[in-house]
Amino acid sequence: MQIGKHMAAADRTVVGCPEAKAALEAALLDIAGQASGLPVSELVGGRHRDSVPLSFSVANPDFDADLDDIARITGDGVRILKIKTGFRDHAFDRMRLEKLRALYGDALSLRVDYNQGLRAVDAIRTLRDLECFGLTFMEQPVKRHERAALAEITRALDTPVMADESVFDPREAMEGVQMRLADIFALKIMKSGGIRRSLEVAAIARLGGIDVYGGCMFETGIAHAAGAHLMAALPDLHLGCEFYMSSYYLKEDILAEPFPVRDGMVHVPDGPGLGVAVDPDRLAKYRTLLLE
Repeated sequence: MQIGKHMAAADRTVVGCPEAKAALEAALLDIAGQASGLPVSELVGGRHRDSVPLSFSVANPDFDADLDDIARITGDGVRILKIKTGFRDHAFDRMRLEKLRALYGDALSLRVDYNQGLRAVDAIRTLRDLECFGLTFMEQPVKRHERAALAEITRALDTPVMADESVFDPREAMEGVQMRLADIFALKIMKSGGIRRSLEVAAIARLGGIDVYGGCMFETGIAHAAGAHLMAALPDLHLGCEFYMSSYYLKEDILAEPFPVRDGMVHVPDGPGLGVAVDPDRLAKYRTLLLE
């Protein structure tokens, strides 16, 4: 298949566009897997696990509605919640964490994600005020380009800090290791341009003693399947992944069978290629253009 050759040609032809390149690579890997009878995770380095704990993101400004969703998903076995913070005031963020700890105690792993929402000058003081809640990590508190500030925040806090928008590709991962930018890097195939590039980011992180986490954009089951194979191919993964959109948000996916999320776990498809099949009628329903 010469997948590396095709992806190198894509890099020479188009600058950026990592989401499109991730889709191209996933299609090529799926074809290669179907032809060889091997799952994608075996093609890119070997399968280290069959399932990954699922992380669900809590982001509704209506917290009562969020509490209803949380009750439902914890009933399904989910034990990891990532609270989206910084889009309202600090009191709102603190109130939600207090309520969740009061309701669930230490039964849940709680994380917060600011999506670059804090001003660097206030970040350390704000984040320290949340450390009493025993958070697993704090994600991307400041702007992508404020890398020196992010490194300083990482040094100042006891809670691990995760870089997301500040680390897209292997070069940025190398720089992040050199400056000890964060304790954790978020891996996303749509951010890095595919599974293989994401594995390069993970390898650099591992050499630098930095953990990784399985993130995603707002995706359907096909992208979740590609992300799940990335998770399966990682030698070390301790923080879970967030491939929940197709199960909990989509009205209808284009997969013939639902993406496998059960008992609070993402189950990595084990068939050839991506291990999922598209429903042609659903695909026809949602497509906007057909090239023949």
